[in-house]
Amino acid sequence: MKNLHALVLACLAPCLALSVLADAPSPLSPISREGTKNWKDRYDQQVEQLRNNPCGVLFLGDSITDYWDRGGKQAWDKMFKPYHPCNFGISGDQTTNLIYRITHSGMPAQTDPKLCIVMIGTNNTGHFKGGEDPEKTAIGILGVAQHLLVRFPDTHVLLLGIFPRGSGPQDKLRQHNDKINAIVAQCKLPRTTYVNINKRFLDSSGRLLPGISRDNLHFTEKGYAIWADAVLPYIKKYCRQ
Repeated sequence: MKNLHALVLACLAPCLALSVLADAPSPLSPISREGTKNWKDRYDQQVEQLRNNPCGVLFLGDSITDYWDRGGKQAWDKMFKPYHPCNFGISGDQTTNLIYRITHSGMPAQTDPKLCIVMIGTNNTGHFKGGEDPEKTAIGILGVAQHLLVRFPDTHVLLLGIFPRGSGPQDKLRQHNDKINAIVAQCKLPRTTYVNINKRFLDSSGRLLPGISRDNLHFTEKGYAIWADAVLPYIKKYCRQ
């Protein structure tokens, strides 16, 4: 963990004021949510899915990833099934919770994924009501990527910018996420590509496209179709049949 911590800080050092790390807990600390209703059941279910099925592309994140199984199922089945997708997203998770799930489970993949797609961080913003330093969330996101790079030495990581939330560009939590995205975008990791696809979800005034979200945060079927279309070229590139 110390070596990982050092790697992340070396990556982020040119981009942030390291004084933010003076406060506890560390953004790289693995934190369980076992006391949360249904969290452990979902976690155990996803670990078993990894253990018992081939995995070509692995999606990791929070509820926006978790709900591929709901609003995004049609796009998932139509566009991803040939690449053996696995879902490792759990509703409510922050970066520290995803780090816990990666490190605690050891990611017992039947086959190592060729591509990991990570979309995490909006719950850090929401939990702290925009009060967590953007640098801390960025460190957590990069920490997730580092753990995946170590665990899967032949896998590419696609880091997605945190998706837009709120109805328009004046939303304070969206602005906070934009600050996090700007930091992560400056950081370079091996076998990692950072992509911000947020404009695909917005109209010319920066408002969410009609019909893509039910609550200005989570996607409908239309929103998941846009997401699927945006990442499919990367899946095809790294998960060649």
